[in-house]
Amino acid sequence: MKLLPGFIAVLTLSSAISLSASAAEKPITVQIDQQQLQLTTNAPLNDGHSILVPMRPIFEKLGLSVVFDAKTSTITATKEGLIIKLQLGSKNASINGIVKPLQTAPKMIKNVTYVPVRFVSEATGNNVVWNATTRTVEITSLQATDDTASVADFFSKYVKYSNEENYDGFISLIDAKSPLAAIGPQLKQQFETYNLNVSVDQLNIVDSKTNEVTVHTIETTEKLSGPFMPNSQMEYIYSLTRGSKDAGWKISSLQLQAVNYSLPEGALTAAVTVPKADEDAIKAVFVANMEYTNKEDLEGLMSTIDESSPGYEQNKIVAAQLFQAYDLQGTVESSQVIDYTGDTAALYTVQSIKKLKGPQFQDNRSTTVTTVRKTADGKWKLVQSYPLSSEPLK
Repeated sequence: MKLLPGFIAVLTLSSAISLSASAAEKPITVQIDQQQLQLTTNAPLNDGHSILVPMRPIFEKLGLSVVFDAKTSTITATKEGLIIKLQLGSKNASINGIVKPLQTAPKMIKNVTYVPVRFVSEATGNNVVWNATTRTVEITSLQATDDTASVADFFSKYVKYSNEENYDGFISLIDAKSPLAAIGPQLKQQFETYNLNVSVDQLNIVDSKTNEVTVHTIETTEKLSGPFMPNSQMEYIYSLTRGSKDAGWKISSLQLQAVNYSLPEGALTAAVTVPKADEDAIKAVFVANMEYTNKEDLEGLMSTIDESSPGYEQNKIVAAQLFQAYDLQGTVESSQVIDYTGDTAALYTVQSIKKLKGPQFQDNRSTTVTTVRKTADGKWKLVQSYPLSSEPLK
């Protein structure tokens, strides 16, 4: 089943306003053990899949010597016991001769060679966290600790209780004094509504003190049955505490660092039967949302959103801030109903956003999937939007 943090992620990151994910982006920074990496004029880049940084500063700061062979476009970084090789334009790299896949190939931009910071950092034995709030890549040296086995056992229970829909077991993992303990009713509702498969794909202890550890995880959630929900991969920072060395760990707090949503395989090609009137109305409410946004009509915009949406008030605040700071032009390029139950549906859309006036802003084309609901008076309203992908417009 879906984990408690996943539920928080939906409340935090989902939005029914198509423009809310396109606010002005602050420059990306890199920190290594809380010290900012100095990059002069060559700032890190986000290509939509990976954060890329200039190769020489990152390798040298991590204690490696680096050589670039212009003839073969090969990057070789070395230190005692470690040889890392990458090649411009190639999505294959190697660590001590073992080939590793990359999400994004190294590239040359204005005579500066950029490499994917996560791969480089993890290849050198460090932990990497993307802090979406501050737009900071946080690299930390992994901590040697005697608590590794007990923390791993804790997360085994975490996954087990979630996938078995064991409410009491899962709640027992949360510190009763933590604000997270109050989310029990919502968690119980999710257990009743969805059947999901959860896995912890990566687990690192980034700090350890007496009876307290800080843990970084990457977790994947896939829907097995229930109403529409996209798959997700999420990064978290947990604070686990215990009363004594012999007591069990409890979640005292967590921070959601990043989330990537994706559609289940075949979602865009599956046949979905939708009455023509409903299909037109579903697509029309999304277009109306975009048009009201273009007109900076806050009242009209909010009329397209279901008032029971968990992000309703947040959307109103975000929209007002956008209208004050920017003059943007959004266009719905295409849309497709990919799920329909009669009174709920999911709409996949491709839209582009361009800045007309305002501070720094990256014009972009993005894809989203938005859930919609038919209200008692027969009108379709937007509920939640999940960003799937984004690319800069040239």
